[in-house]
Amino acid sequence: MPVWQDVSENNSTDVKIITVAMDVQGVEKPKFYLEKAHATLTTVVDQSNQLGKLYGFKAVPNVYLIGSDGNVDFIELGTFNVRESVKRSLVENWVYGKDFQSSQPEEFEQDTHRKANELFVSGQQLFNSNKTDEAIKLWRKAIEIDPNNYIIRKQIWAIENPDRFYKDKVDYTWQDAQLEKGR
Repeated sequence: MPVWQDVSENNSTDVKIITVAMDVQGVEKPKFYLEKAHATLTTVVDQSNQLGKLYGFKAVPNVYLIGSDGNVDFIELGTFNVRESVKRSLVENWVYGKDFQSSQPEEFEQDTHRKANELFVSGQQLFNSNKTDEAIKLWRKAIEIDPNNYIIRKQIWAIENPDRFYKDKVDYTWQDAQLEKGR
């Protein structure tokens, strides 16, 4: 978040940075990181994975660079880290209209993705009705259908292990260990 804030503040163009937090638990959870970063850029929260459903991504971080003409110039799903100098340069080159390599993602398996997201939305409704255990059971079924859907997987982890997500920083080492254990 601090790096995107820096990119947003330090460009002299009309480019606007918008971030999206993917968190079924609502605005309060990602708010911690926004406040910690003193973020002033626009951030919205997608509680029901609508963007994942629409655009087929199963993990974050993602980036979409959309020009003033409405055309999508660049997309990278699940692996975009603006802290990497190559990625940051790519964004800065795009912002300032310099030489830039356009990219689009591959097609995704829509049926698998749709089924998993339907279970996710049903689970979200249960979660919002304080039926967390039932919600998590549905989300686990969604992961069985779509094991590479890290948006859904991380919602379970964040609810069951909030200290790994909402304490000081996100514990990526712990997440990697969970994946190695097949969780």
